[in-house]
Amino acid sequence: MIIKYRDKLIWILKFLKNVPKNIYIGIRELIFFCVNIVYLFVVFILIVFFYLGNRLFSSRLITLPFIPVKLATTAQVEYFKFYTKIISLIDRQSKGSISKIDLMDLAIKNMIVKKTRALITIGGVAIGFGAIVFLVSIGYGLQELVISKVARLDELRQADVSVRAGSKMKINDKILTDIKGITNVAQTLPLIAAVGRVSYQNSSADVAVFGVTTDYLESSAIKPTKGNIFESREISYVPGEKPVEEEQPTEELGYVVVNMEIGDWVAVKSDPKNSSAIIGYTKRGAEDLIGQEILGEEYIGATESTKAIDAKGNTFGKWVKAKYYLWERSDCEISNIYCVDGKYLVMRETNGVQKSIQGYITEAGVETKKYDGTPSNDSGSSSALNIVATGDPNFVEIPEETAAAQAAPVKRVVLASNSFKQAVVNRAMLTLLGINENDAIGKKFEVSYIITSDLLADSKEKVESVPAEYEIIGITPDDNSPIFYVPFIDLRSLGIANYSQLKIVVRDKESLENVRKQVEAIGFVTGSVTDTVSQITGLFKTIRAILGVMGTVALVVAALGMFNTFTVSLLERTREVGLMKAIGMKSTEVQELFLIEALIMGFGGGIGGVVLGFVLGKLLSSALSLVSVSKGLGIIDVTYIPNAFILLILFLSLFIGAITGLYPARRARKITALNALRYE
Repeated sequence: MIIKYRDKLIWILKFLKNVPKNIYIGIRELIFFCVNIVYLFVVFILIVFFYLGNRLFSSRLITLPFIPVKLATTAQVEYFKFYTKIISLIDRQSKGSISKIDLMDLAIKNMIVKKTRALITIGGVAIGFGAIVFLVSIGYGLQELVISKVARLDELRQADVSVRAGSKMKINDKILTDIKGITNVAQTLPLIAAVGRVSYQNSSADVAVFGVTTDYLESSAIKPTKGNIFESREISYVPGEKPVEEEQPTEELGYVVVNMEIGDWVAVKSDPKNSSAIIGYTKRGAEDLIGQEILGEEYIGATESTKAIDAKGNTFGKWVKAKYYLWERSDCEISNIYCVDGKYLVMRETNGVQKSIQGYITEAGVETKKYDGTPSNDSGSSSALNIVATGDPNFVEIPEETAAAQAAPVKRVVLASNSFKQAVVNRAMLTLLGINENDAIGKKFEVSYIITSDLLADSKEKVESVPAEYEIIGITPDDNSPIFYVPFIDLRSLGIANYSQLKIVVRDKESLENVRKQVEAIGFVTGSVTDTVSQITGLFKTIRAILGVMGTVALVVAALGMFNTFTVSLLERTREVGLMKAIGMKSTEVQELFLIEALIMGFGGGIGGVVLGFVLGKLLSSALSLVSVSKGLGIIDVTYIPNAFILLILFLSLFIGAITGLYPARRARKITALNALRYE
């Protein structure tokens, strides 16, 4: 007994003594094997494309009827030289060893000999990958379909700004200026929501009306099914000509420094009157603008600080007289160095120099401060401006009025004489009015606007406009709730100082989140279709994961079948392995031969899976489209395969091939030639 236990103890001590050495040898062998697998993996991917290209090019080119035989032969020779050079760079083998190309040829010939088994194996893998591609493509396709219905590409650069519930803040011209000054903000598009009391053929109804600019409609992709949208881009109201009346005197108040917000454009008039012509537009320059502050005609948007009252009780507006560098409002190419924002073109003299003309601007929307010095000329001065080229309908609920607002006196006003008086209506409104859609363009209805106190400078009164006749010029397909759009400037002329909502458009969708944070820091609430898109994306990520797991089950079954095929194939080819080694083939080359066969089958299964999944997806989409088209809903495509996903599937197919061929390849490597030749 003592001798027995002593022998066991000696064996354990010897084993423990050799453990570090055994671990080192094992780790070294494992690292060497893994490096060899990775190398073979990469080389295989590179070689397979050149190999298949060479096979197709050399065998098919000369048979094409429209290519002369001499030209085809020359092309083949040149391509073969190129192919040989590339392969020699990729496949560097030691002297006396077999090249990877020869191993690939041998592997393909072995598969052709057992073509039924090879096709069944590749088919099984293709079905597994096809299931994954088909199910995941449905997840991607449904996501794309839903997002395309929810948002357009342009809407991913937009956000709506509204007042927080209970907040006393207002969206007005100053807020527009502040927000437009935020980096990457391209446009600020205000919206006025009001109630329109519509009358048509002795019937009347209250309808939601939105005062918007043409830019707002275009950014919201509101496209009429019939007619057109109106052309009105002005935000600042400039009244039309008034009846002849007594000239209002002007009074000089001294010099001021004018501070315009970067990106803002200001209309320059020939006289300090609302009715005077606009001679051009100007913007902030590199230096401060110094001008002469004078009293002129009162204008819409004037605040207490920009108005003055004389001894007789007459009210005047403050204007700034100066020499301004001018641009004209004209659509232009951003690549043009004289074009700014794609909408303003430099006005130039005959000698090419930018025009600088004495004119007048209102103090509404700009900041001024007293200037103690005296400019070099009486007309003021303005520094030269740098010429820099720069490159969704979410409806607003009309807030309910408070009890105090409801009790406020109603002020009756008349629309400005130069109002556009054009309307773009939706189908629901036509239904309400009883107008046939085919006959609607050109029809006229009467409307009076009710403006809540929240939108007025004086919160103690309400405004109701005198009924005016509006012409229908466009019809939108919306048939949910009756609404119509009118030019922003029409409603602004009723004395509106605050806006219901503001749409901001940023230069690129990546900067939208940062801009929204800055706007919310001011105290407003922002909303964007990107919030909905993010929720949809998160939901479909989960759905794709579930579908992917379901497809993986089929892939695992196919991989086990492939592993079984290679294991059985090794047993059948034991004598063949021994013969290859007996004639001089190295063990590592035998191992690589089995791995290459596995990689070819896996890669073939991956390609077949992508094709199978794509075809099944399109068949499903076609079947659904037949149903949807018959119901007038158009073509539906519920499948979508991203390019990155296709590459992932092909890489995964190679990986599955390498994993399933790993064990048989290692066993083939360890088989000795003598034992293999003895094997029955």
